[in-house]
Parts: sequence; structure tokens; C-alpha cells
Amino acid sequence: MRLPAGGGPLRWWVHIVRGLYRSAVLAGLTWLMPAVCLGVGLGGAHVVSSWSDGMSAPMIVRALVTVGQALMVILWITVAVWIVHPPTSRPLAKAARACAERWLGERLDVTYRAIPQVSRMSTGYWWDGHEYHRSEREARRRARVHARFHDPQLHWDGLWGLVAGTTVLPVATLPLLGLAGGVYMTLSPDLIGFGIALIVASLAAAPFAWRVFGPVARRFLGPIPRSWLGRRVEELEAIQADLTQTQAVELERIERDLHDGTQARLLAMGMSVGAAEQLVDTDPAAAKAILAEARTASVTALAELRSLVRGINPPVLAERGLVDAVRALALDAPVEISVYSTVPSRVERPVESAVYFAVAELIANVAKHAKASQVSVEFNYAQQMLTATVTDDGIGGAVASAGSGLRGIERRMAAFSGRLKVNSPAGGPTHIIVAVPCALS
Repeated sequence: MRLPAGGGPLRWWVHIVRGLYRSAVLAGLTWLMPAVCLGVGLGGAHVVSSWSDGMSAPMIVRALVTVGQALMVILWITVAVWIVHPPTSRPLAKAARACAERWLGERLDVTYRAIPQVSRMSTGYWWDGHEYHRSEREARRRARVHARFHDPQLHWDGLWGLVAGTTVLPVATLPLLGLAGGVYMTLSPDLIGFGIALIVASLAAAPFAWRVFGPVARRFLGPIPRSWLGRRVEELEAIQADLTQTQAVELERIERDLHDGTQARLLAMGMSVGAAEQLVDTDPAAAKAILAEARTASVTALAELRSLVRGINPPVLAERGLVDAVRALALDAPVEISVYSTVPSRVERPVESAVYFAVAELIANVAKHAKASQVSVEFNYAQQMLTATVTDDGIGGAVASAGSGLRGIERRMAAFSGRLKVNSPAGGPTHIIVAVPCALS
């Protein structure tokens, strides 16, 4: 906010003149909307006031009429903004963006909704992208109206005009109003001293008053902020793409496990049975040995299939629930795991499955990377939120970076509006919380 040093009084005068010029430009860009709103609002209030003045009614009735007057003013202002701003807000906002680029070095690019092309249908009617019309002229007119009044960016520009008229305009025009008032006071001998003081104060404020334009321009002249619904749609699209990729990876893993493990064993078992068929008459002992090997291979293949199915949907998870499934998982873990739970009953099956596999992956990460000797898993349920906290005494340093397993867990939990919180300082301990909103079954 300070002026550059050096240059002496001449440089000060340059900044003063530049400030007055920019204040005048801003006044020209921001006076229209509040003036229209004020004029229409006062007009509406005057009509209602004239009607209520002729009433002879008790005090309570007149009080209600006064409240009605205030509501009428607000209504008139709202209507004025809604009706007036689409044709005027775009050129005013465009001029303000040009000022922001020249004065502040801020390039604020926006995109307006294009006017859709009209097309003639085989029925003879014209289609404007939303409805049918009898003539091309009417279709083009309705297309322009629809693009004008239903463009979110135009409504955002109208909001800029309203905000700028109530914030930028009063501050930026203070030097101009002060100069005008000071000059008027100097014409009166009794007020000449106050007039000179007001002129000096206005000139001193001129290089700074227009700068209120900066923060307001950055907030309201850029592209329209995404709505919560728009952000949620984007999040859901990203989650859907994530889940599709995860499902593809899981299917590839299942296919690879079946091809490299079970399928190879079954194929070898079939070849062994074929060899035994050829030897059963000439060398029964060798045939028996081959059949014994085939039986062992079938047992191994069955165990691999069970392991694969257990990895897809563990039977204990379906039968006993999340907590018991994690306890069963802990029995085969290479580190000592303690499981605690205060969850009163089972939660929804999809949430159970998602949290189980998240905890299973966290335990696997501990076994691979943390160098921990003890791990605790604690389940809690409060305020319709299921939390699973995995704590280990390892070396720490776990980060949910791009491409990591933690980031994958975070994305999968997002599909259930859940979240992942990682607290893993270097040297440990590590606390990872998986929280998912859900209901008890």
C-alpha cells in the first residue's frame, strides 16, 4: 500500500492524479447497479407509503404496514437486480476486468455460456436447444434470452456489480467527494480553513482509496466458484474412475492368480492322470505314485482357491462381522496384533467390507515397512461414525503420497464419504484413523 520511494513531490502528484483518475473510472463502473436498485426501491417504498398514509388504523396495523414497506423495498431491489443486471453486468464486468489487468496485473479470464444454434426439425418447427418454436426468429430470440438469463457467470457478474456498488464505490469516491466538498467550502469565508483541510486530506487519500478495488476484483470478477453440488459431482466422478481402475486391477490380480497358480496345477494334474491311465496296466505301482501326486496337487489347488475366495470375501467377515474378521486376520500376521472394539453391533455390509480391506492393507503395510513389534487395532462407533484406528510402534514416516497404498485407501474410503487421517512422525509411533459414516444393522 506504500508508494515507491524517490521522485520527490512530482512523483507524489503523479500518484495523486492517477489515483483520482482511477477513482473516477471505478465510480463510472460501479454507480449504475446501486443507483437503479435505490431508485426502484425508493419508488416502491413511496408507493406503499402514500397508500398507508391514507389509512386510519390502530398502531399495530400501521406497524405491520411499516414492516411491509421494508419487505417491499427489499423485494423491489431484488427484482431490479435480477431484471437489470444481465444486459448491463457483462460489459461493466468486462471493463472492470480490463482495469484489473492494467492496474493490478491480474488477468481474470471467464467463460460465458454460448448462444446455442437453432435448427429446423423435420416437423417444420425450430429447436433452440431447450424447446420448439414455429419460426426461426422466435427460436433465435428465445435462445439469446435463455443464454442471457440462465448463465451462471452473468449472475456472478451481477453480484459483482452489487458488491462493488456497496464496497468499492463508497471508498473509491471518497477523494472525489472530498475534493468537491472542499472546493465548495472554500467559497465560504467562514469555512475556508475546513475546505483546505478537506482538500489536502482528499489528495493524500487519492493514491490509496482506489486500491479497495483489488481484493473485491479478485473475489468477484473471476470465474464463478463451483457450487457444492458441482464439486460433489466432480468428486463422485473421480471416485467412480478410481473404483473402476481398482476393480480392473483386482480382476487382473484374480486372473493372474488363477492362471499362474490354480490353472497350472489343474493342468498338471490332468496330465498326471493321463499318464497314470497309460501306466495302470503295464506298471501299476508307477500309476499309483502318479495318482498320489495328482491327489496332492488337487489338495494344493483347492487350498489356493479357498485362499483366493477368502481374499475376495472372507467367510468370517460374512458370518461373524468386521471385528472377528480382523481378529482372525491378526492370528496369521507376522507381528503381534491386539484388537479392541466398542462397536455395539454390526454395521452395513458394504462399509464392513471396505473397512476390513483397509485395515488388512494397513496391517500388511506395517509388516512390510514399519519394522514394528506391536500393533493395536481399535474400533469405535459414535455419532453414526465408525472409526478404525491402527497404531504401531514402528519407525514411522508413513505418508499418503500419490501412488501409495495409503492414497488408495483414502480414495476407496471417499466412495463412502469417509476419510483417512495419518499421523506418522519420523521415529514413530504411527496412528492411522479410518472414519466412515454409517448406520448399525
